Amino acid sequence: MPEIQDFGVTVEEYLEGLEAGIDILELRRLETSGIPTDLALELMAIMPKVANGTASPEEIVRGLRIMSPSRRKELD
Repeated sequence: MPEIQDFGVTVEEYLEGLEAGIDILELRRLETSGIPTDLALELMAIMPKVANGTASPEEIVRGLRIMSPSRRKELD
């Protein structure tokens, strides 16, 4: 069973994020793994497209680069 992590997000913050279209828990998880906020938000927009098969090859490559610590530095 995976370990449960406490990201310090209140229910109110989570619901406000959902209203804005952002899964705050997923954002915090990505930030905790070392991905800067701006790139984490971009990755969160790409992931559903990859899952449903509508992502362009460029989006797929960009998502992989964001997830790869060694390639992430090149994205500025």
